[in-house]
Amino acid sequence: MGELYYTFSLLLVLKVLSVKADHSVHILSENFEQYITSSTLQWVPSNEIDEKLLDSAVVAAYQSFEEPRENELEEESQDILVHTVDKPVYVCRARINSVWVSGQLRPKKSACVVSLYKKVSEYNQFEVLVSIEKSSRLSWVYKNKYTLISEGAVTSGENILKTYIARRSANSHNKDGSLTYNVGKFTPSENLGVFHLVDQNNNELQFEDGEILVETEPIAYELKSIKLERFRGRFPRTQKKLGEAVLKNEEDVLQHVASVISYKYNYSLFWGKGHGLLTGLPFTVTLPNGTHVKGQWAVPKEELKSEVAPVEKYLEAGTAVNVTLMGNYTESEIPYNATVVAIYKDGEKKEIEIRDTKREKIVSDVIALYDPVYFLHNNSHVPTTTTTTAATTSGTTSTTFKTSTPQEIASEIPTSHKTVDKNNKLSNHEDNHNILSDDQNVDRQNSSEKKPDVPAKPDGACSIGMFSSVTILAVSLVLLRVT
Repeated sequence: MGELYYTFSLLLVLKVLSVKADHSVHILSENFEQYITSSTLQWVPSNEIDEKLLDSAVVAAYQSFEEPRENELEEESQDILVHTVDKPVYVCRARINSVWVSGQLRPKKSACVVSLYKKVSEYNQFEVLVSIEKSSRLSWVYKNKYTLISEGAVTSGENILKTYIARRSANSHNKDGSLTYNVGKFTPSENLGVFHLVDQNNNELQFEDGEILVETEPIAYELKSIKLERFRGRFPRTQKKLGEAVLKNEEDVLQHVASVISYKYNYSLFWGKGHGLLTGLPFTVTLPNGTHVKGQWAVPKEELKSEVAPVEKYLEAGTAVNVTLMGNYTESEIPYNATVVAIYKDGEKKEIEIRDTKREKIVSDVIALYDPVYFLHNNSHVPTTTTTTAATTSGTTSTTFKTSTPQEIASEIPTSHKTVDKNNKLSNHEDNHNILSDDQNVDRQNSSEKKPDVPAKPDGACSIGMFSSVTILAVSLVLLRVT
């Protein structure tokens, strides 16, 4: 009963593991003790493989095939001419009794050829090793029992006893079906390391030396040749009050008053993620205007930004104005195409093309809004335009006029009009001092209503009258002194 329960539990665990298959690729870390997940490599199930995906698959070898030339026949023998074509052999793996075993996917086969315990088998359910967007830098490094496994060596899977993807040069003579390399696995735990490889005839071959697939990771990235597609972008905006200030003129003359309003906001910049690029790796962005921005790939650059905006206004003596600073908090999303340059420790560089979306949160369209100017002594508004309403028997009449300073009125009135005003005042003064009877006043009023408008006296007459008045005053003073 106990053995049956143990068997059932083991089968259940294996079933769960098969359902939750891990498609990530593990490589040997820098300390040669741990394994890390590759960001540029991925295992892809066979049912998802197509021609486009195979274009990014990792090639382990080439297999030669003799194929006829089209439309080429010898005139005498009528034999079809043939030529040799080399087609890629891809790295694959298959699960055997819950153990991942690396092997080879040949051009004319839809199965992964692997070997385990000296037995070669073909599995229709398998996974192919793919370089995401061709971003990985791969190499085959020589290994024997006297050398260490290289940093970045690619494992066959998450097995307890690790095995590595391996190959060894084959004695190929470009014959039909021959392989340039025999592909299989390297088992380091067996006799100081043994290569188990499969040839073109599906025979397992064992060697003490061979080559192991190694991935070299970059140390930094550079993003350049950026082409922003602003016409396809999104720019949702939220209006936000950024700050306030009061401009005061406490002097006795007109002054130009200036100040600044400081404000803070949460800034964020994100260039995307994925594309086989290492998350968190330092990268430099070269913008179209030539400026450089530093950051970390797939990590948003967030900071609390502090900005200042100048405000200014001409104010009369003893006045002030309230200023409010407004802006739009914009969360833009702009698609772009760019070239990513991967920089490696040995100085090598690798370029890949990517397409992603730039996401940025920033304050834009900053504007200062000025309230009406007011007096400092009583906080009342400085008059600019006044509207009065007069009630009549027939309805309500609205009249609008402008209130100005005496200097402004004086500058706007012509000289001739000023003279007329003085004469009118003098005439009114004389009329007020005339002693008339009630009848005379009535007659004067009636006659004045019937008379047409009389034009103002000319400037010359006004000057003569003023001269006479001055002369009389001078003579009076002389007589007074003599007396």
